Amino acid sequence: MSHNSTSNRWWVRVVGVILSIDVAIILMSFRLPLTAADNSPTGIASAQQTPSQRSRETGMSPRTRIAEGEYKVLSQAGIGSFDLAVYDFTESWTLWRLEDGTFEVTGTRNYRSPADEPHSDNFEAYLSDSFRVLTLKEFRTLRWRANTGPLSCNFLPAKVVCTANSKDKGRDLSLEVPTQTAAAGLLWPISAFSLSSITRGANHDPKTATPVELLTFEETSDADPIFTSILGGRLRYLGQEKLLLAGREWVADKFELKVATHAPFLLWTSSQGLLLAFAYEKDSNQLSQEGMILSSFHE
Repeated sequence: MSHNSTSNRWWVRVVGVILSIDVAIILMSFRLPLTAADNSPTGIASAQQTPSQRSRETGMSPRTRIAEGEYKVLSQAGIGSFDLAVYDFTESWTLWRLEDGTFEVTGTRNYRSPADEPHSDNFEAYLSDSFRVLTLKEFRTLRWRANTGPLSCNFLPAKVVCTANSKDKGRDLSLEVPTQTAAAGLLWPISAFSLSSITRGANHDPKTATPVELLTFEETSDADPIFTSILGGRLRYLGQEKLLLAGREWVADKFELKVATHAPFLLWTSSQGLLLAFAYEKDSNQLSQEGMILSSFHE
């Protein structure tokens, strides 16, 4: 699945990471489809309650609004696989603090895929008090299952558990993916909060790299509605750097992400763990005019 890219399509090169069968064969130990959900009482659909569910059950105080912002992909070329490329991607969001110190993100992703078909899909993310992703949920219908969605993934110790409920009896989907590292995140579909999550436990010694695992989801056919790949990578801290983004200056933590057979990527995060930018690394080692950036931010 490795694709060649044009000089300006930085994210198509990312897709070489995301949707590459060759790389998946080298770097992952399995490739598993979503299958019919286990109907037993211990089925994975109840593997973890979200913070909002816990708040409702325990009668906690309402959530507190902390900040809002928007991410924007700068590239004018389509990103993602060639037949289902995504154009003009933006992600607007609101960050809430819950009573137990964890966080909830609610937002909307706007894009075109294919180029003449607009989409607007809501999403939710639940984060730990240290800004690690606990749950990601996309409120959209799966490509090959018209009555199935949303797709929800819980990031648990040593595994990621995903489910998608169906209006058609017996067609619920579920998936349990074992992970080997504490830093596991979603690389595709696009998720800014998941990308920043893998940096939260990273070693801040520039001489020591932190192993990470990056999950990708590929909607292939009705028989196999979703396949997942796990790509092994290493994350290295590069120090701090000042960035002017979203109308303010940030002192950003800078990281280099390496995946075998591909040139490295760069990530910048705030000290609190908010993703500021994600880009393909250039010779200048600076933030380029391509990639995804935090385009607006208000506390």
